[in-house]
Amino acid sequence: MLVGTELLLGDIVNSNAAIIGRRLAEQGFDIHHQVVVGDNMGRLVEVLRTAVGRADAIVITGGIGPTQDDLTREALCELAGIEMTRDEAHARWVDARIRATGREPSLNVLRMADLPAGAEGLPNANGVALGVALEHEGRWLFAMPGVPAEMVPMLDDEVLPRLRRIAGRPEVLRSRVLHCWGLGESTISDLLDGLFASSNPSVAFLIKDMEVRVRITAKADDERTALVMIEPVEAEVRDRLGNLLFAVDDETVEQIVLARLSEADWTVATVENATLGLVGGRLAASDISSVFAGGVIAGRGPASPPEADVLLEVGPIGADQSTGPRTTRPVEMTVTTPKGRHSRIFDFGGDDERLRAFAVIAGLHVLRTALRDDLQR
Repeated sequence: MLVGTELLLGDIVNSNAAIIGRRLAEQGFDIHHQVVVGDNMGRLVEVLRTAVGRADAIVITGGIGPTQDDLTREALCELAGIEMTRDEAHARWVDARIRATGREPSLNVLRMADLPAGAEGLPNANGVALGVALEHEGRWLFAMPGVPAEMVPMLDDEVLPRLRRIAGRPEVLRSRVLHCWGLGESTISDLLDGLFASSNPSVAFLIKDMEVRVRITAKADDERTALVMIEPVEAEVRDRLGNLLFAVDDETVEQIVLARLSEADWTVATVENATLGLVGGRLAASDISSVFAGGVIAGRGPASPPEADVLLEVGPIGADQSTGPRTTRPVEMTVTTPKGRHSRIFDFGGDDERLRAFAVIAGLHVLRTALRDDLQR
């Protein structure tokens, strides 16, 4: 449960939802609902009542700061029908900390030492506001700060250990993500037909940057068992998809490209029109061995790239010679290596920003597959 009107209005990106979801999944907990609610007492209490009615534990971020619109503690009190108390030791610490800076503590700042009666205060490693651990009607509610720098340590050090003890089981969830490029989601789905019936391990899809990612997830009592469960499913996926697979878990296409160049002792340069130097930028950002010789943006200064063993040329995006209206624009990708020349033309739709985003990914993959094919000769 994420608290804050600024989240609803889009003033702040809701990164906490992704962090909490990932951390809970890694610990083997099932996440069934995520809710964002504004800074309104009535709606806060209503959402909390709903959450208590359908979950064993509720993890809350936001609304425990010092200002008048920080209402999470008060909402917990109203939910449970209890009074607010103050952790006097923490209040003295807050008071001393502020006076040490030469300022006089306000009454509002001391609210961050307040807790619903009977709740346990959770230490805040990077801030002032106490977190809250409260049991109500056999359910546990944990309230943490909304600031990620404060929330993440409290989640890892205080909330997750308590959840594991409450659950009374060491169950873990582990995933293997296999990255594919070259075919669409529906085709990949057909190739993997029959693998989706299993619930443990489960197989699911993720789509990002023209890549289809196959996620295999297993739940077990320990990490080793989960990984053993994943192995045969991963082997079957690899057998069915073959060269469509190019990376695992956190690997990126540029890391694969740079590794192949390094193994061959080749350097690479880019000449880009359609992508305005973005392919070269991604290679440069990942290059730790100086295999990226540099790049130029065609039409914006000298068009001669630095000398290199491999050259990638991207572009242009523009009208072709056909007649009639077009909803897509062609982009040509050409890779020249010491062993050959490879060229592909893609038709991309959308505005220029979308075209560039897709062309960057396609350019990196054309480079990757050209290197793969030439280095296997």
